[in-house]
Amino acid sequence: MKSIVNGPIPDDFMRDVSNRLNTLLFDKEKRELTVLDQLLLPLEKKYIPVRNVDEACAVIKSMQVRGAPLIAAVAILGLYLEINQKTLKDSAEFLHFLGEKSQQLIDTRPTAINLRNALNDLKACVLVSSVETVQGKLASLNEKILEIYDGEQEENRRLVWNGYQEVISNCSHGKEKLTLLTICNTGSLATCSWGTALGVIVALHQAGRVENVYALETRPYNQGARLTTTELKHNGVPFMLITDSMAAWTMKTTKIDAILVGADQVALNGDTANKIGTYMLAVLANHHKVPFYPVVPYTTVNRSRENGDSIPIEERPPKEMLQANGVFVIPEDTPVWNPAFDVTPAELITKIITDFGNYPPKELKKAVEEFSQV
Repeated sequence: MKSIVNGPIPDDFMRDVSNRLNTLLFDKEKRELTVLDQLLLPLEKKYIPVRNVDEACAVIKSMQVRGAPLIAAVAILGLYLEINQKTLKDSAEFLHFLGEKSQQLIDTRPTAINLRNALNDLKACVLVSSVETVQGKLASLNEKILEIYDGEQEENRRLVWNGYQEVISNCSHGKEKLTLLTICNTGSLATCSWGTALGVIVALHQAGRVENVYALETRPYNQGARLTTTELKHNGVPFMLITDSMAAWTMKTTKIDAILVGADQVALNGDTANKIGTYMLAVLANHHKVPFYPVVPYTTVNRSRENGDSIPIEERPPKEMLQANGVFVIPEDTPVWNPAFDVTPAELITKIITDFGNYPPKELKKAVEEFSQV
């Protein structure tokens, strides 16, 4: 990896992950995977088994598992478990099975590009392998899956370090402690590590640099209210929960030093798809002159999209807006439009923070091209 923003990462920086919330438990030796049911948080902590692709798809579709990096991890591990249980007679059957299962996983969450990128990397790894036997291709696939999974933690440290340095260098303006704002959930519950935007916030807190964090509730699934507040409490970060509609007044009445958000897909020009409501925050940030940062790993950049106009926007079932705890609180026949994401135009973004450097949107494409050749 070639780009560290301000020198090497200190050895002890975010190295200890023992205190974070575990989103999944994976035993490589026993080939067992369980995932935390995020729909039950914060009132109940329950792990459920994932043994194959169908079960991986089920927990992703239901949003028991969510967060773009975590979705990709659960998907490839579900594939790992199933393909190692199969008896495939030849390479053609192996490749057909891999393609079919990969597409099944990709279809679960069309906006989350980490998922597609990870699965495409797996297919490419197998296709370029010179080994023609099923056993050889399976060995190559297994090695690549575990490489992606194991590598996520160190990539996350670089991402959080780069974000930490960016905020300290360009948003503090001599202030010892900062007031930040975020939407949705972008912490350890969305990844296999510390998280993206929330990972940066936790790092700033551990350095004694956080005064307060405003966390948006994030309707209609309330990931901010249920999940982000759980993580902030767990890590002892001072915070205030607000409704999505309070963001404008908060920026008007409180000095917000930076807004940190995640993303499920970033186009090469810097247009960024994230949880619905993020575009609203970017417009408000621009008006109030607040730095606005998407925090994303390399795997979130869609190298095949020049801009955000064609990013697919997932639309969720109407019941998510009409129900509370499974009970209809609004008439079931009420017309509903429920897009899960929106796209923030690049011109509203200060910089895109990544594990390979921090870039104004206009510099992102060149940086991605250079990084992809390393």
